[in-house]
Amino acid sequence: MLVEDKIVFSEIKNRNLKIYEALFKNYYPQLIKFAEGYLFDKQACDDIVQTLFIHFWENAETIDLDYSLKSYFFQSVKNRCLNHLRDLHIHDHHNIAYMSTILTQEEVESMEDPEIMRQVSEAISKLPKEMGEVFRLKYLEGMKLREIAKKNHISENTVKTQLLRAKDKLRKILFDRTALMFFL
Repeated sequence: MLVEDKIVFSEIKNRNLKIYEALFKNYYPQLIKFAEGYLFDKQACDDIVQTLFIHFWENAETIDLDYSLKSYFFQSVKNRCLNHLRDLHIHDHHNIAYMSTILTQEEVESMEDPEIMRQVSEAISKLPKEMGEVFRLKYLEGMKLREIAKKNHISENTVKTQLLRAKDKLRKILFDRTALMFFL
């Protein structure tokens, strides 16, 4: 560890708020940009980096740093992003199972109602182009994540993230329509 890092870390352990703020201002923009390379979700990136800095401040006494602060921050952000993507996969897996159940039911009144289908189509068309395409391929054409990723030349994690974001946006667009909320 560099001498400068040892001094800064020592000051953090001594609760020097000015040093902490300077550290935050220095690394925050870099860490957000780095996290966006994994998540493509500005809000999630902000949450991850802010949580990291809170954890760093609150647990400085117990953190054992053997390498540079920069390495610690970037490795921590990477690990937190990978954990977030893992959690999205688990969450998305449950949502996909639920959606598949609804779509495979023989008698789903909402699927037969042309007005509801029109509203869903209209809501999907309001999504960003790539996000709408990923959503259509998954839920309307029944493609697998791997197939969508290959077709669109993107990673499977990007497909998962796009699907999660699409569902969130569709929920917001269709919020007042109870039948459509059940559908989504």
